[in-house]
Amino acid sequence: MKKLLKDLKKKNHRAQHKLFQSYGDYLYRICYRYMGNRDDAHEVLSQSFVNIFNKIGDTDIEEEIVLKAWMKKVAVNQSLMELRKRKIFYAELNVIEDIVEAPLTSDENLLEEDLVQMILELPDGYRTVFSLYVIEGYKHEEIAEKLAITVSTSKSQLRKARLQLKQMIEKIEGYEEAR
Repeated sequence: MKKLLKDLKKKNHRAQHKLFQSYGDYLYRICYRYMGNRDDAHEVLSQSFVNIFNKIGDTDIEEEIVLKAWMKKVAVNQSLMELRKRKIFYAELNVIEDIVEAPLTSDENLLEEDLVQMILELPDGYRTVFSLYVIEGYKHEEIAEKLAITVSTSKSQLRKARLQLKQMIEKIEGYEEAR
């Protein structure tokens, strides 16, 4: 790992390629969770790696776990910057479109993939606040600062996200019972 980090700081293309091969999928999933579609996630992922490659020389990272956490932070911040550029958080998200029901991958319980898909179907503002609060562990004050929104908007978006997820789960459970 130390050699890889040393080569990355020298902007060695093979080291950059190796880093991308090792962490590209992991960071892509993070970007996708925030962006909600593949094209935007790929765009944010690319910019995240550009930032990583440009800024890694300024860090004193020496351990893989620290590198992974730092890269995750870069990807999350890049996703949030892109979403902020689109100003999605200033729009009120009162209208919720009907969710197209898809059969579950298992007849027993909701699987992780089903929950991830439901999160991705949330409106952008709901999905972003939900991900930051529930998955990333940020507090409402931190979310408000990162997204340039009020604390009450963050709390409201989280409440609405949870309510919509609950409704989605209830629809699926109703669908399963009817089968």
